[in-house]
Amino acid sequence: MTEATAKRNKINFFNEKKWIMAYWFKRNGLGINKMFLQWGKWWEDDFRDISDLRFQEAYEWVEKTIQMTKDEIKQKRHDIADNRPMPQCMKTLAAKKRFYVKKCSIKNHPLKVSGYAVFKNQKDKKPVYGKRFDLTANQVIEYLNKQEDK
Repeated sequence: MTEATAKRNKINFFNEKKWIMAYWFKRNGLGINKMFLQWGKWWEDDFRDISDLRFQEAYEWVEKTIQMTKDEIKQKRHDIADNRPMPQCMKTLAAKKRFYVKKCSIKNHPLKVSGYAVFKNQKDKKPVYGKRFDLTANQVIEYLNKQEDK
């Protein structure tokens, strides 16, 4: 497998997404088609199709995990989230390029991953990149580096 293929096949926040699925389906009743459709609605590019081995393994994991209590699932979902502060170099680069980067608060948004999104300014509600706060710090920095200085 080439490095480009490996990068393309990598699913960012995969463990966190599985916990989000468990949290969602603990309350909404699990089915393999329902989970595939919901996952695709939130993170459309993660799987080729329902037969993807990673999806099948995630489904089996969620199926076992929803046997836990709702509070246990919620706590584990919070525990797995990336709670590190935003890197200062990212804030500086965004300001230089006249963008604003926000990190998702999973406390307020438990069905989103704990990644980043790029906005035109602090008041914007709709991101210009990373619509579900699904970007890693490296992806944000890479995006900002491609933008012209303002």
